[in-house]
Amino acid sequence: MSATAPRSWGSWRDIRAVKSFGHVHFVRHEDGTQGVLKSPRPGRGGTVNKTTQERFQEEVRRMQQLTQHQVAGIVPVLDADPQDPPQWFVMPEAKKLSDVLSPGGRPAELREVVEAIWHVAGTLAELAARDIAHRDIKPDNLLHYQGRPAVADFGIAAWPQRPQLTSATHKMGPLYFLAPEMRFPEPGTPAYPADVWSLAKTLFVLAKGLRFPPDGTQYMQGNEYSLWAQGGEAAMDLAPVLEAATAYEQDDRLTMAAFRDELAAWLELHPESVTPAHPAVRRGFRALEAATADVRRHEEELRRLLPAQLRRLATAQHGESDRWLAPALGERHPENVRLIGSHGYPDDPEYDMGVDGMALSSTVPDTAGRRLVLGGFLMGTVTTLTAEIQQDGKVLASWSEDVNALLPSALVALRRITDEVQAAYTKLP
Repeated sequence: MSATAPRSWGSWRDIRAVKSFGHVHFVRHEDGTQGVLKSPRPGRGGTVNKTTQERFQEEVRRMQQLTQHQVAGIVPVLDADPQDPPQWFVMPEAKKLSDVLSPGGRPAELREVVEAIWHVAGTLAELAARDIAHRDIKPDNLLHYQGRPAVADFGIAAWPQRPQLTSATHKMGPLYFLAPEMRFPEPGTPAYPADVWSLAKTLFVLAKGLRFPPDGTQYMQGNEYSLWAQGGEAAMDLAPVLEAATAYEQDDRLTMAAFRDELAAWLELHPESVTPAHPAVRRGFRALEAATADVRRHEEELRRLLPAQLRRLATAQHGESDRWLAPALGERHPENVRLIGSHGYPDDPEYDMGVDGMALSSTVPDTAGRRLVLGGFLMGTVTTLTAEIQQDGKVLASWSEDVNALLPSALVALRRITDEVQAAYTKLP
């Protein structure tokens, strides 16, 4: 073959190479069929190392099996090197799924994205039932073939009885779509939950029009994880599915079959195209629920921090750590405990009617009728820690400080305020 003649592999002739991937070529069969030929990817020195060679050979053999078994939703093998071990295989040309969902760069329609990912989840659920995990789910590996989404590139897939070809301390999967347990996987770590994580992140990226997803679990209340602008109230129905699919612990995460079924349920609830919403305007119960979920986390954390400090105050006042009103801490509107001062918030100190969250308790009044009140109230996720020394409906001394109750600095501030209340009480006549 001359230097200018097209390269050939059996009945396939090179049409053009993909410049950025020297191991990928567009080819044409002698019967006119066109396809994409893939061979082992060389390293920087232009040679193929042993591990890459073994992975490739495993991929060819396994993909041929899936093609023979007519597994739907994968990009099939049209042909492969008849030699053993195989040095190349050919798959059909297919478009990137992202290009189909966003033709001409227009924003993808949320329902179309969910329907496409539902198809992919169905394919991956069937593969999981065959003890196969893909381990490299990301937008670039999802194509559109014969009218439906299809999964490609099984180069690092986990197959039944596959030899161990990757170090246990080596990251396994697509970097920005990688589940936490796959960053440094222990031997025997199951990869099926990681596929769920990666697919949920892929759904978000395709719907949002991003290159990479935000890190971590897709918490419903996190603005960076919101698809509100893409689907309004319908997006709020999808949010808990994405949160459950990206739970940090594998055992808490949806299985691929469950993820598929939840997406199917969402599609049933929303049979028509969903309407995008203005990102700054959220209406409806589900939107309110998402907005207040984070407030509840802060309120719960405040309730967790207060008892230790109230026991300190009770000990300082009465010499007994249990001389405080524990039941009041669990009530949204405690009858026997209230703040008297405004603490810089409203002119009207009826906090229980004007704030998003609240937690208050106090010590049992001493013989002079003095009580030490400690707690806080929330506006959004800002917690105002408050303390008062009260007597006969008046404030003898008060303290307040704004904190984020989830951060360590909140406990430091609460301890400091408690110290100041203790010191002030001991100086009272």
